[in-house]
Amino acid sequence: MFTRFFSLLAVLMLSIVTPQLLAQHRVSGRVSDAVSGEALQFANIWVEQIQSGTTTDKAGRFVLPLAPGQHVLVVSYIGYKSRRQRVSIPGDTEINITLQPSAIELPEVTITPGDNPALRIIRKAIEMKEVQKAKLRNYSLTSHSKLLIRVSGFALGGASASGEGESTTVTIGGNTDTADPDSTDSADSSATIKRDPRLPVILETQTDAYWAAPNRYKEVVTARKQSAFIPAQGNILVSAFFIIDFSKDELNLSDKAPVIGPISEAGLRHYYYRLAGTTFIDSTKIYQIEISPLSDSDPLLRGTIYIADESYMLSMVDVQLNDAALPTLLDTMAFRQNFRFVDGEFWMPADVIVMASAQIPVVNIGLQVEGFSVLQDYRINQEINEAFFDRTRIKVLKEADERDSLYWVETRKIPTSDEEERAYLVSDSIKIALDSTKYAVTFGSILSGGVTGAENVEFRYPGLVSLYQFNRIEGHALSGEFGFSFNSFPLRGIRAGAGYGFSDERLKYNLGASFRVFSSPALTFGASRYYALDYIDSEGDPNTAGLMTMLSWFGKYDYRDFFYRDGWASWLRYDPFLLFPMRITISRDGYYNAMKNSEWSLFNRDRSYRDNPPVNEGRITSVSGRMSLDMRDMLDNAGELSRIGRRNHIPTVGVGFHRIEMHSGDWDVTALYAGLNGAFDLGVYGVLSYNLAADRANAALPTQLLYNLRGGIQYLAATTGFRTLGFREFGGDTRAVGSFSYDFRDWLFRWLRVPLLRDSGFGLELFATGGWTTMRAETAVLQTVTPAEAKLPFWEAGFGIDNILSIFRVDMAWRLNHAREGRNFFIGLGGGILF
Repeated sequence: MFTRFFSLLAVLMLSIVTPQLLAQHRVSGRVSDAVSGEALQFANIWVEQIQSGTTTDKAGRFVLPLAPGQHVLVVSYIGYKSRRQRVSIPGDTEINITLQPSAIELPEVTITPGDNPALRIIRKAIEMKEVQKAKLRNYSLTSHSKLLIRVSGFALGGASASGEGESTTVTIGGNTDTADPDSTDSADSSATIKRDPRLPVILETQTDAYWAAPNRYKEVVTARKQSAFIPAQGNILVSAFFIIDFSKDELNLSDKAPVIGPISEAGLRHYYYRLAGTTFIDSTKIYQIEISPLSDSDPLLRGTIYIADESYMLSMVDVQLNDAALPTLLDTMAFRQNFRFVDGEFWMPADVIVMASAQIPVVNIGLQVEGFSVLQDYRINQEINEAFFDRTRIKVLKEADERDSLYWVETRKIPTSDEEERAYLVSDSIKIALDSTKYAVTFGSILSGGVTGAENVEFRYPGLVSLYQFNRIEGHALSGEFGFSFNSFPLRGIRAGAGYGFSDERLKYNLGASFRVFSSPALTFGASRYYALDYIDSEGDPNTAGLMTMLSWFGKYDYRDFFYRDGWASWLRYDPFLLFPMRITISRDGYYNAMKNSEWSLFNRDRSYRDNPPVNEGRITSVSGRMSLDMRDMLDNAGELSRIGRRNHIPTVGVGFHRIEMHSGDWDVTALYAGLNGAFDLGVYGVLSYNLAADRANAALPTQLLYNLRGGIQYLAATTGFRTLGFREFGGDTRAVGSFSYDFRDWLFRWLRVPLLRDSGFGLELFATGGWTTMRAETAVLQTVTPAEAKLPFWEAGFGIDNILSIFRVDMAWRLNHAREGRNFFIGLGGGILF
C-alpha cells in the first residue's frame, strides 16, 4: 500500500517538475559599443557548442530562448573583439553586453598600376566557395522571420497620418541608433502614437528549411502570426528574401532578372571591386571591399562586402539593389547579412535584414518595409530522406496558426518592440471588433455586398451598387446572385441568381450547387440550371459588365452579339496525382435570338446602336473535357493546395462531342483542341513568352460555336486577343492562333541610354500575334454574320510601354497584312486597374 502511495506521489511530482525542467526560458538584453555606448545593430550571438543563436535588431536588442542550465554566449561583430558571456538559466534573464573596438589601426591600402588587390581577394573567395560547395551535400536550418510594413498616406488603427513620423534610411550599415527608437518620455501610449502614427502591419513565421544537392529545397512553416490586417493564408514569408545566401552565383530578389552575385565568375565581369581597407574581428583580418556595377543597365548590387583573411569566405554583406534590379513599385531595397562558421568547416548565413521603400504616385501612398530573419540551428551533411523532397516546396502546418502567446514567448528569436506590441494590440482589437460584426448586415454591405451567417455556413448577397447594368438588349437591368457556402460539409455551396431587363421584359435566373469529395487532390463536381442572356465568345472575354455599361452610357458602344440560352450543365473537376488538372462538362442548351430593345444613353443620342444579329436557334447537347500537364511545385497552405511559379510550357488538350438539333436538321460534331503556353527567362535580357492554340471541328458549326479570332476595343489594351481586329472579323470551323512577346523589362532603355526613359523604370515589350482560319461550305451556310476566312494567316505586331506611374501600360500595334479602311493601327491604354 505504501509502495503504491509513494509511486503515485513520485508520478505527481514528476508531472509538476518535469515541465519546469524542460520549459524554455528567455535571456534578453542589449549589445553596445563599450566606448561610445552606441547600440550595435545586427551583432551575431550564438550559444557555444550548439548551432542556436540570434542577431540583435536595429536598437541592439536581442532575445534568445534557452533551456535550463549553464550556457556560454559568444557575441561577435566586425571591427570588435568578441566576448564570451556565461549565463545561468533560470536566473540570468536580462543582460547587457559591451564589446571593445579592435585596437589595431586600419592600414593604408596601396594599389600599384595595373594591379587591383580586391580582384585577387575575390578570385580566392570564389575558389574557396567552390571548395565548400563540393563538401556541402545537404543542410537544414530553422528561421524566425518578421516583416514590418508601414503605410503613410492614410490612417491605420484610427491614427492620423498627418502626424510627425520617424525618419528611415535605406543603407543598413552603421550605428545610427543610439537609443531604443520606440522609447517615449510619456507613459501615455497615445503620445507615442501621435509621434509615429504609422503602426506597422506585422507578419511573423517560424520555418524549417531543407536543402540537398544539386538543387532540392523545401520549407516547412511551423508557426505563423500576423496582425489582423493580413489573413493567415496570406502570411507566407518564403525564401525569396528571408532564407537567402548572398554568396550564391545568382540571387532571385525581385520580379525582374536574377541578380548576379558578387562572389562569382560572372560577377568578375559585371562588378568593379575596390579594397577600401581592412578591419578585424578578434585577431582575424577582414577585407572590406566596395562593389559597384560596371553597367547600370544590368540588375546588380552596390555596397560593401567583407571577406575573412586565410579562409577567404564571405563574412558580411551590406548592399542594395541598383535601379535595374529593383522590384516593380519599389524605390529602394537594401540587404545586410552576417555569416557564421559552422561545424568548424562551413560558413553559413546567420541572418537576413531587408529594408525597402516605395512611393506610389497615383494614390500618394508611401510604404516602408523592414524584414528581419534569424537563420540558426544548422544541421549539415546529415541524412535526409530522399522522399522528403517532393513537389510540395512550401508546406504550412495546420497547427501553425494555432500557436498561442506562450509558444511565441518561449520560441521568439527576434525582439518585439513597444511599437510592434501596440500594433498587435490595435490590430487584435480591430479583429475582435470585425469578428463581432463579421456577419452583421450594415448600410455599407447593403451598398457593396457582404456576408452573413456563421463560421460553417455563410450567406453571400450582392450590393445595390453592383445590381445595375445596361446593354442594348435588356436596356436598364438589375442582376444579382445570392449564395450559401458550407465549410464542413461535402456540399460546398449553393447559389441562386436572378436578373430582369426593363426593355426586353424577361426574367433570367441561375441555380447551382457544388460538392467536394476529396481534399488532396480535390474532386469537385457541380450542376446548374439557367435561363440567361449570353453573347458570342463570352468565354474568356476580359471586359466586365460594368465596363460595357460605361461604354454604352458615354459612347453608345456595345460590341457584343447577344442571344438567350436556356439549359443546364454539370461539371467535374479533378487533378490526378496533382499533375493533370482536368475538367469535364455535360450540358444541354436551347439557343434563342435576342433583339435590340433600347437606344438609351447619356450622350450621343443622335446615334443608334447597331442591330443585334441572330444566331442559329435550336438545341445543343455537349460533352466536353480539357486536361493539362502541370508539373509546377506545390504550396500546401495549411491544407489548401495550390501551384506556385509561372505556368511554363504547359500543354493542354481537349475534346468535345456536340449533338446539334436545328431547324435545318440534326447532326453530330467532334471538336478537338490543343494548346501550349510558356516562357523562356533569358535573365538580364528579358523574357520570351509564347501561347499557341488550335481548334478543329469535323462538321458544320452554328454561329454560336464558331471559332473566331478575338478582337479588341479601340483605346483599351487587353493582353488577350488581337488589338487591331474587330469582333467576328475572321472566323471558321478550324482555327490556329499564336502569340509571341519579348519583355525587355527596363533593360533595353538602360542599355541604349535612351534619354528620359533610361531612368524612368518603364518597361518595353515587343509582341506579334497571328491567326489562321478556314471554313467549310456547310458551316458558311449556317452563319448569320459571315466572318472572313484568314487562309493567309493574319498578323499584327507592335510594342507596349508598361510600368507607367507603376500601374498603366500603353500599347501600339499595326496590321501587317489584310489591311482595311480605318483601323489598321491601334493605340490603347491598359493595366491592372482596367483588366
